Amino acid sequence: MATWGEFAAQDPDMAAIGAALLQKHVLAYLATVRRDGSPRVHPVCPFIIDGHIYVATPATSPKAQDQIRDGRYVIHMLPGENDDEFRIRGHARNVTGKDERTRIIAGGPDFLKEHDYIFEYDIEHAAAAYWVNVGKPGTYPVRREWKPVAGWEAP
Repeated sequence: MATWGEFAAQDPDMAAIGAALLQKHVLAYLATVRRDGSPRVHPVCPFIIDGHIYVATPATSPKAQDQIRDGRYVIHMLPGENDDEFRIRGHARNVTGKDERTRIIAGGPDFLKEHDYIFEYDIEHAAAAYWVNVGKPGTYPVRREWKPVAGWEAP
């Protein structure tokens, strides 16, 4: 597993795709696992602070309980130019430490509320794609994948 910052250091080009799509749309889709094991999809507004990616979740949202019970997730960014695609998957962690929550709320977007759950997302896999010849015969995707490099250290 890696933080967003570790992912960005290991594959800056792919991380730039995700960051650009997030900046353009603000909105992404979060898939969580329901109690019965089926997937649930939610619109969310991920944000990055100090090399970590987070989502704030109202206490009443089913996605909060999904993530507390089973931290597996996928976040899929909305398409960009040339129908760019980007997604990450891994495990969510409920941020409960008072100092950490205070730091995130102070540095995060205006919509953060003190009583929201805040989840941090470790990344175990990232994927990106873009399409060539969109809308023409012979359209095809160019795909990339990333997984954390064991033992890698930033230069």
